[in-house]
Amino acid sequence: MAGAQLTIFENLPFLSCLNLNWKETTMRKSFYASQSVYSEPGPYRETLMGGGVEPKSIARWISSFMQHPRGAESEERGFKPEQAADLELRSVEEILSVAVKRNLLEGDCQQHKVGGVCRDFAIMAVSRFRESGIPARLRVGFADYLVADRWEDHWLCEWHDGGRWKRLDVEFAAIGGVSFDTLDVPDERFLTASEAWIRIKGDAEMASRFGVSSLNLGGEWFVAGSLLREMAALRKLELKPWDYWGLSKNLSPVSTELSQQARTELDDLASRLTTVTIDGEDEPDALADWPLPDEVISFPQGEAVAVVLHNS
Repeated sequence: MAGAQLTIFENLPFLSCLNLNWKETTMRKSFYASQSVYSEPGPYRETLMGGGVEPKSIARWISSFMQHPRGAESEERGFKPEQAADLELRSVEEILSVAVKRNLLEGDCQQHKVGGVCRDFAIMAVSRFRESGIPARLRVGFADYLVADRWEDHWLCEWHDGGRWKRLDVEFAAIGGVSFDTLDVPDERFLTASEAWIRIKGDAEMASRFGVSSLNLGGEWFVAGSLLREMAALRKLELKPWDYWGLSKNLSPVSTELSQQARTELDDLASRLTTVTIDGEDEPDALADWPLPDEVISFPQGEAVAVVLHNS
């Protein structure tokens, strides 16, 4: 397996110029170089590979058939009910199946693009990298470049170029509009959920700036939910931004109070997430004793629904 991944790395034009020890890199990070249940493309592997090899090309390809409900394209063209229903799609296989069914990959402009949020754009890129044996994962957190004076809920694709991890903002890499390199988002412009949890501690006003401003969602309770989703993503269970379970399952805009025991446990999780070694060959040891959910309470259309997960 490591030898096969090495060959893939050597054949990538945009990486071949780098003087790196690919064999050591791929073996050291093999956990994130293989597909998860939700990043697996299934019968659409060949379709996925048609999106190019360079990060910007991958981002543009994804944006050619996906549309964010609150993006500029939706402001111009609207966001249709069938696209809203698409937001419940969880896997790369499901997303690609809809794109193929609507003939979007053949450039059919009469069909509505697949509706998706930042998590869905990002997992498509993660899947594409992993399919080439390149380590990649979702990063759950908050960006300061979406809405002024706010840290908006945002998910990025983080991939390893053989030397270090880079954070790719799939949506903005395709359309531009920001002053920094969207292929390598600076740390100061994006905080992971654990970094956000530490920043807002004891500061209610600061906490209110973290969330989804257009939906009037934000505060400590929102970051708590993101913290659990960050842990799951780093263990390759890529959830939706509106999935809740465990310590967060009873939290909502109208029920936001955390018990002291919950705060202590979340503080511990945040500490682990900011210090955990996530460059290893296997699943991060420091997170292994946190149970992953078999079922979540989800809010895809604003109303609570129970969703049974595929996590193995």
